[in-house]
Amino acid sequence: MFDKNHLETLLKINGIHKSAPDDEIRSVLLSARFKDDEVDTALMILRENPLTKQTHVEGLHKVFRTDTGLKPSEISNLLGIEVNMDQNVITAKKKNLKLSFLQFVLLWLISLTLAVLAVLAYMYSNNMGVFRTYPSSVAYDKQTK
Repeated sequence: MFDKNHLETLLKINGIHKSAPDDEIRSVLLSARFKDDEVDTALMILRENPLTKQTHVEGLHKVFRTDTGLKPSEISNLLGIEVNMDQNVITAKKKNLKLSFLQFVLLWLISLTLAVLAVLAYMYSNNMGVFRTYPSSVAYDKQTK
């Protein structure tokens, strides 16, 4: 898929060594129109040990850029401490944010009340609708006589 020599040549052309931080390599590969998954694969290939064929992934990339969890070996490499835990770690479930019927009705009534109050306040401030002042009919009758 990717040739390690090709990737090293691409980095060398851009003035970056293969042992540079992942962010620098990532920016060069993205500017060379690699896709995100191709960049991740290329980083894995560059970090591969040629003798043992074991890949080295920076744990910080996995922590900050993906939603996957760290394996105990990656935690021990990052922190330098031995971590023993099962692979079946239970993740916290997201709470369902559904409204009950009572909450829905209450929210509907509050919004309706606020809308009516806003319309009434507008009508009062502009002397419109029920707040309109009509000339007195008595004064009108006196003027016509």
